[in-house]
Amino acid sequence: MLKNLVWEYESFAKYRLAACSRKAGVLVETSCTIMDLKGISISAASQVLSYVREASYIGQNYYPERMGKFYLINAPFGFSTAFRLFKPFLDPVTVSKIFILGSYYQKELLKQIPAENLPVKFGGKSEVSEAEGGLLLSDVGPWRDPQYIGPEGPAPRAATGSAADAEKKPNNDVPVTAPATATTAGAPTPASAADKKATAAAPAPAGI
Repeated sequence: MLKNLVWEYESFAKYRLAACSRKAGVLVETSCTIMDLKGISISAASQVLSYVREASYIGQNYYPERMGKFYLINAPFGFSTAFRLFKPFLDPVTVSKIFILGSYYQKELLKQIPAENLPVKFGGKSEVSEAEGGLLLSDVGPWRDPQYIGPEGPAPRAATGSAADAEKKPNNDVPVTAPATATTAGAPTPASAADKKATAAAPAPAGI
């Protein structure tokens, strides 16, 4: 999952932000990520929090200021308490960007994400056909529109290879090393949309 996260961050930073900025007409620098915890029991909280810690470490040390807001939705009862015990291990700035929400999350998400960019699954209006990969594998966004693709070239498609495969490719083809399991506006796992200054997609955890 962490290798996938790194692959997502690399594509996000090199291709998606640039294309989203051209479409928006303003500089887009951050993403909004949704991690769906539906079906996760409180007994698995330590595993989820361990992932969040590792993902946060990668983000704050290798991709600083790329993460806008990070929503964990459908959090099981007691998860917020577990997170409070976990917070001392995270950077305070990162903690301020993480929001723990239960099953009534739609209103909060729509404050940040336009309904047309939020997947129907999460209470929005955005639908992605199975032909495009569905919610989990689609990679739709400005970085797929020729009019917004710049000198950086078209973004590589995650569906054509795993993060491990990407590591075997030349550095100038698919940057390697280092978001994911849950994502934002238009990322391979459309889990979110961008905030006022960001409309791209970043890495994100599984379950979306």
